[in-house]
Amino acid sequence: MENIMSKLGRVATNTCRCAAEATGKLAREIKLKAQMADDKAKVRNLYEEIGKKIYEKHLLDEKVDLEIDLDGDISMLDILSDEIENIRMEILNLKDLKQCPKCFYEIDSSFNYCPNCGYEQNEKENKEDSNSSKDNSDVKKDNHKQNDDEKQENLKDFDIENNDDEQEDFDIEDNDEEDDN
Repeated sequence: MENIMSKLGRVATNTCRCAAEATGKLAREIKLKAQMADDKAKVRNLYEEIGKKIYEKHLLDEKVDLEIDLDGDISMLDILSDEIENIRMEILNLKDLKQCPKCFYEIDSSFNYCPNCGYEQNEKENKEDSNSSKDNSDVKKDNHKQNDDEKQENLKDFDIENNDDEQEDFDIEDNDEEDDN
């Protein structure tokens, strides 16, 4: 009887441990997806801002100087794009998936061949890819750390500017409604 109870206890403990691990992975994935969605929204806003700047220059028959007019926006796009890619790769790792180096199809990490294109998945190549991406992300992290305060300030400024624009749009809509009455 004690033997059965101890086995039952071990099974219950393992089940709880597995459930906690799965829940932790799921929670981490949800958090990462939310962060990715936020970054993608910032990218869309940056695209819109770049478009506005270029169109304003066009209307004024002025030349667009990328370094002067768009450098900050383009740098921010690079930062956000790198962050989105790092998040995407982390989500793949959480799901025990990898990406085919030939067609970029997401496949199970244990697959030896890509089911989409048939490309042989060399373990050495995939490890080198993941190590190089880790090395690259470490270099990027170091580079990002150097300018982290500046980037955070830029993001805050970007968020503040967008909130001001949204408030102006709201104020204009309110005035339009008052005019209609």
